[in-house]
Amino acid sequence: MGDGVLYIRPFMSTPKRYYIETYGCQMNVADAELMGGVLRREGHVRVDDPAEAEVVIVNTCAIRDHAEQRVIGRIGQLNRHKLERGGVRLGVAGCVAKELGKELLELAHVDFVIGPDGYRHLPEVLERVDTGERVVLDRFNRSENYEDLEPYRLERGAAWITIMRGCDKFCSYCIVPFTRGREKCRSAAGILEEVRRAVDDGAKEVTLLGQNVNSYCAGEWEFPDLLAAVARVEGLGRVRFTTSHPWDFTQRLVDTIAADPVICRHVHLPVQSGSDRVLAAMRREHTVAWYRERVAMLRESIPDCAISTDVIVGFPGETEDDFQATLELMSEVRYNSAYVFIYSPRPHTPAAALIEDHISHDVAVDRLERLNEIQRGIGARYLLDKVGTIQGVLVQGEARRGEGRMSGWTEQRETVVLDGGPELTGQILPVRVTGLSGITLHGEVVGHATSAVMELPLLAIS
Repeated sequence: MGDGVLYIRPFMSTPKRYYIETYGCQMNVADAELMGGVLRREGHVRVDDPAEAEVVIVNTCAIRDHAEQRVIGRIGQLNRHKLERGGVRLGVAGCVAKELGKELLELAHVDFVIGPDGYRHLPEVLERVDTGERVVLDRFNRSENYEDLEPYRLERGAAWITIMRGCDKFCSYCIVPFTRGREKCRSAAGILEEVRRAVDDGAKEVTLLGQNVNSYCAGEWEFPDLLAAVARVEGLGRVRFTTSHPWDFTQRLVDTIAADPVICRHVHLPVQSGSDRVLAAMRREHTVAWYRERVAMLRESIPDCAISTDVIVGFPGETEDDFQATLELMSEVRYNSAYVFIYSPRPHTPAAALIEDHISHDVAVDRLERLNEIQRGIGARYLLDKVGTIQGVLVQGEARRGEGRMSGWTEQRETVVLDGGPELTGQILPVRVTGLSGITLHGEVVGHATSAVMELPLLAIS
């Protein structure tokens, strides 16, 4: 059994077919591409079906207990490939790998466990597994930023660029500092070079990723400096970023967004609660008044900027008055979209000890439904206001239902389905929005992309 330390020896192994199944946030998607790049460099070949793979990796999320239990169940299902085909290796990567470590060897009957700082060593891990060893590589590495590794990008036209890893905020409910470690920022030079390579490979849009991107700081570079420099990369049509923390959201950042049309008019700004009392218990650092000021800064400088958010309901001790304050804030800000979750106790976090303040499941579900009902109405009105407008749409590929239709997203990240074929993939096209079905816009191409940046009319959020 591994002890969390990797003893590196020269890698000599037969190339294998590998399959990576990813759960969770965009950081996990980027990590899957990073693992793919490491494996491809050593001659391993990606497949889309676990039944064809000799190495199966489940890339996991631990942000909520439900997500964790889901992936553990999925690992159990994938174990059948080991039983049915001799020689198949099954591994767990990501946040659950770091959280549970060697427990997964017995809990899920896997061959290897590799945490977020160990992906560089996947080839050596597979070599050790081939000798019959079961490996756990789950320790943090304060110097690992994967600066020199090239990801294996899976999307055409768009690229995920991780600019920093980990988080120093230690919100009382959040497991991220315990599964991804403290903040580590990549060099600006390395990030800009990766963006240039992605654009050379056909990316029209890049997303800068981090648990808290606007706290990025590397030498003399702060996040607004980096964002402005990325926007100036020749050939890039769009740059967006996620996720932001209100405490680090500055007027300088707002001015940077406003100054360059390449930077998307869409900001994800998690509030988590509309109650100062709950925010203090969450250790969020910001108050509701501070948050309102950030929103006002955005709306004043960039009237057409879409704002999305995250909200937790049922946090320990949340009263009906606290919840009503959240409802009022949602109605006031009028987010274009919101991700609403029931509080989930996570190991190692201070909030998990607040057992006496536990909110019943029925109350939490009721609050979730009430909040979602309000947001559905706001979101539907926001999308209906886009019908009849022309939007720049980055075409990503065939629509889910196919039948000669393609799918893409707007600058504000709304999904649009339109007529067309695979030749449209990877282009940013002017699309007239003709209708709405659920939360999906429908449209028709009205011209051709003639430049990376398209000047298109956008609607302010009412």
